[in-house]
Amino acid sequence: MPFGVTNALAMFMDYMNRIFRPFLDKFVVVFIDDILIYSRTLKEHGEHLRLVLEILKEN
Repeated sequence: MPFGVTNALAMFMDYMNRIFRPFLDKFVVVFIDDILIYSRTLKEHGEHLRLVLEILKEN
């Protein structure tokens, strides 16, 4: 059992879901610390990736 805040995982998941809310189920899936970005085309994927990286940089 790790030491520290016992609900840290739930807090982290809530935070990830909040910052990615506009993109969830459109082109992003978040599970704990994994971020899946899906797209129909390579060009679209580049734009989605840029948006996700900007969100991560800002937060």
